[in-house]
Amino acid sequence: MTARRRAAQPTPSASEPSSAPTPFRRSASPSPERREPLAVRLWLAAAAVVMLLSACSPHHRQLFADAPSRPLPQVLVVESDALVVDGRHVRLANAAGPQAVPHAACWAEAVAAHEARESVRALVTGAQDVTVTPTGGVDEYNRAWAHVSVDGLDLGLTLLQRGLAAPRNGHPFDWCAPLSTSINQGPSISALATLN
Repeated sequence: MTARRRAAQPTPSASEPSSAPTPFRRSASPSPERREPLAVRLWLAAAAVVMLLSACSPHHRQLFADAPSRPLPQVLVVESDALVVDGRHVRLANAAGPQAVPHAACWAEAVAAHEARESVRALVTGAQDVTVTPTGGVDEYNRAWAHVSVDGLDLGLTLLQRGLAAPRNGHPFDWCAPLSTSINQGPSISALATLN
């Protein structure tokens, strides 16, 4: 009779879901999809620990020990021929720039002063090395007369070559005079000519 009861009980077909719980199986090794994020997470955690420990260390090591960092020079351009370099007030000994407003004698001198000052600012912006070589003495505003070199380029000579300064020869240059009367005392006229 027991045999009949067992036979009479319906067996679940493949299409019907089984009501009996299936045991949870854990595979021996995780799938590649699970393994990669775990490895990435472990690597990130290890990197974070190393960074935290190095930040907490009392002895900070430079990344490039053989390349010591040097602070950039602090240069303030007052006028094209007057600068403040790392707190020292200097005046170019070899070039006289035009006067800016309100000291300009005419519109041409004011425009020339603006152009010269912007040219000097462009040269000193981001400069790695600014060298000041005093020549002795000070001007009427107690600024030291000096030759200034910007990344190996003499600033006064550069202004002279660009026609943005006159030679400093003891006589003030008249930036408002006609070219025909001042050509021998001023900057090279070829620096101002446009060859386009």
